Parts: sequence; C-alpha cells; structure tokens
Amino acid sequence: MDEAVRLLYRPVGPLNFRRGVTIATEKDQTNTADVLKEITRECKRAIEPLEIVTPPLFSEIYSTLAQHKGVDLEDADETAFSALQEQIEQLLTLNKQSARQIDSLDASSQKALDAMHENDAAKLQETIREIQQLREEIKRLKESLYKDALTKAYNRKWLDAHYLDESGRFTKKCTIAIVDLNNFKHINDSLGHVAGDKVLQFMTRHLMETGAAVIRYGGDEFILLFDGEKINEIKAAKKMQLSRKELLEKKLKFSGRTFYISFSYGVAEAEEGDDFTEILDRADKRLYQDKKAIKEKTTSLL
Repeated sequence: MDEAVRLLYRPVGPLNFRRGVTIATEKDQTNTADVLKEITRECKRAIEPLEIVTPPLFSEIYSTLAQHKGVDLEDADETAFSALQEQIEQLLTLNKQSARQIDSLDASSQKALDAMHENDAAKLQETIREIQQLREEIKRLKESLYKDALTKAYNRKWLDAHYLDESGRFTKKCTIAIVDLNNFKHINDSLGHVAGDKVLQFMTRHLMETGAAVIRYGGDEFILLFDGEKINEIKAAKKMQLSRKELLEKKLKFSGRTFYISFSYGVAEAEEGDDFTEILDRADKRLYQDKKAIKEKTTSLL
C-alpha cells in the first residue's frame, strides 16, 4: 500500500482551537478576496472564446463559479470593496514614491554632472552614495510592486512584466507548472484562515526549492516558471514529482496538531510567441488529470 498516496488526501479532522505551536506568526487575514480574484480570473477565461457576452450570462457564470467554491456573493461586496480600496491606496502610494524617486534621481544626476564639470571628487563621491541609496529604494519599491504581500512569491504583475508582451504572449521560452494545493479548503475550514495563511507561506518556500520562479496566481494556486532552455516538460515533471514527495515527508503543526499537505500539478512547455492562456489551459488540464488520478488511487487504497 502506498502510504504517500494516503497522505495526499489525508483529512486534518476537527480541531479545538488554542494558541500553540504555529507555522509562522503573522496576523490573521481572510482569504475571501483572493478567492474572489480567482473566481474573476476563471470567469474571464470562461468567456474569452465567446464573441458576445451578455450581463446575465456573465452573472450566471460568476455565480456558478462562486457556488462551486463555496462563496456567498451576498457577503462578498464588502470584501471586494475593501480589496479595491486597498489596491487604490497601494497604487497612490507607489505613484507618490515613484515621483519622489524620479525627482531625487534627476537632482542627483545634475549634481553628478556639476561635480564632473567642476572636477570636484568629494562632491562626486557624495553623489554616487546618494544614487546607490536611491537604487536600493527603487529595488524595495519594485519588490512591493511585484511580490505577493502574504507569501512573498511573485505576483501576476511580475509575470506580465518579465514573461509576457502586451498581447499576452510569451517573450521567452519557458516551461510552466501550475500547482494547486490538495484539501486546502478543508484546512481553512478545520484550522481557520490563520493556519491557511501559514500553509501558503510554507508552501511558497517549499516550491522555491525547485529553482523555479514562483508566482502566487490566486488563492492556493501557484505557477512555477522554469528556464525553457534547460528544463523541458519531462525534467520539470520530475522536479515537481520530487517536490511533492519531499513535501509529504514534512510534518506541519498548528495549535498542537500535526498534519500533512500536498499538491497536484500540471506541466506544459511554452515557446516564444505562444499564447499564455492556451499554455495555461494545457497545464491546467494536466493538473486536473493528476488530481483525478490521485483521488482514484487514494479511494482504491481505502
């Protein structure tokens, strides 16, 4: 009997909440906004092939996806508004910081030109130090723009900026792996969203060990991007299989309870110029084949 397969869908079980051993120590936060973002993305993908989409049809598709994920849309408006408000505040902050840094860069550049013109070595050295500090600030700004706040994985903006052109096509060859946590909803329901957030953070660190660029694509879904010149589908699949095996050997603790986590995955190669949505759909289908195969094998062992 394959014990590893049992652990793939091993339930956490009912728990009595109390503060105890934790995976991490960050503040609790609901992931409803992440689920709404995920539903929105799936809805966009569902209607993309359609030439005409009426509001009732869009509403029906969205409602069906929300129901499938257990989201009560009547309670979602406030969450969506809060998420939008937070996004707007972040953009305003980034715009202010960017404007300030552009002004600083302009001033430092002028000082450097003046120092060179005056042959003032001390002034030039001072300007170089200011520019180096400014580069560090810009680096931190880019991290806040391209990193997921919870997990510190890359976000969709990073993917768009580094791998896709304006039409959504790959700008370089790569191998993509889409990853979905198994039984994550059960973890959230049984342990609460605090534990769910810690699991996502732990999962991100684990996936980074593959050497791929890790993107949090939404909720408990991740995208890994491997260098297509070095890692093809076969090699990427082997890496993901090994990563899952190693993850199953790690015990997690929350509130004094021990549990295991695992994931399903799908892999696809992308050439420069390939459409991102088409490659993602191909990997997504393989993910669900993997998830289905695991469930069938798990059922046969019980």
